[in-house]
Amino acid sequence: MAGVLLNSVGKTYAGNIRAVSDISFAVPDGGFCVLVGPSGCGKSTLLRMIAGLETITDGEISIGGRVVNQVEPMHRDIAMVFQNYALYPHMSVYDNMAYGLRNRKTPEPEIATRVAEAARILELEPFLKRRPKQLSGGQRQRVAMGRAIVRKPQVFLFDEPLSNLDAKLRGQMRVEIKTLQRQLGVTSVYVTHDQLEAMTLADMLVVMNRGRIEQIGEPLYLYENPATIFVAGFIGAPPMNMIPLAPATGVPAGILGAETLPVPPTGAILGIRPEHLHLDRGETALGDRLRLELKIDAVEAVGAETYFYGHLGSTGPRLVVREAGRGSASPHGIRAFTADRTQIHLFDKVSGNRIEL
Repeated sequence: MAGVLLNSVGKTYAGNIRAVSDISFAVPDGGFCVLVGPSGCGKSTLLRMIAGLETITDGEISIGGRVVNQVEPMHRDIAMVFQNYALYPHMSVYDNMAYGLRNRKTPEPEIATRVAEAARILELEPFLKRRPKQLSGGQRQRVAMGRAIVRKPQVFLFDEPLSNLDAKLRGQMRVEIKTLQRQLGVTSVYVTHDQLEAMTLADMLVVMNRGRIEQIGEPLYLYENPATIFVAGFIGAPPMNMIPLAPATGVPAGILGAETLPVPPTGAILGIRPEHLHLDRGETALGDRLRLELKIDAVEAVGAETYFYGHLGSTGPRLVVREAGRGSASPHGIRAFTADRTQIHLFDKVSGNRIEL
């Protein structure tokens, strides 16, 4: 197998349109790297450059220690799984999986062995004689993955492979892809706009925005230590609550305990995740916690959790609270919530960068 190295990679289209700028990171041999970000952030363009489907304007891409800037896609020893499966409708599952090997003049006995092994791993053995239209969406995605597996590539590339599936099937396929990748030990680069997908799949998460990298790291590290407002708002569901703090007026009405925060002259944004706010039952003193009073607009009880939606004070920013278990509050009432100071975040209002507390 092989690692993937990107060194100052960039892409400029005609008309001086900059799609990707100064991208550098390394995916270790056997690692699972997920590129995540909103639509138009450049993640799919970057994946296509790794695959050789897009030319590189700047920098270098190496696979297994070999610079592949000028290497044709078929000679990069990669396999790509697409969003739309890209299966041949007139071919059987077996022939779809065998197609690439036949193009490479692989002997038929070896093709049969490789297809049989991939079908066993992906539980496709009962479907080898069927055509794609006779399969479910999840089965078609398994066939697309099987076609990649039989090639025994150095690197797997995934371009939003689960976006066409329903929510339940996406959850099942996430587990299958992660299990399969660990079983095969193949270096993988995966593109998605779904932060839940990114968090659950990745060993290494690359958060992109406007063609640049915002932050790189392990998923839980980025969740707990977002470097910018963008990462804080993108990672986590529901998104992090953001409360503006102005240097002149200080702490907005409805919040206690934030007076000592190091707000710069340009102002700051106080971030608190919905799951880090808890109903204040008056059981302990404020101490090292913040206390927020919300004017409740709506309450959603979803079984194991309760969501409170409201405004800070009477006219402040809209916040969301996710409380474990069953909670009760009437809409339009006032409820108090607290958050541990170790779980709050502060960002510079102008640069968007994290301020260490």
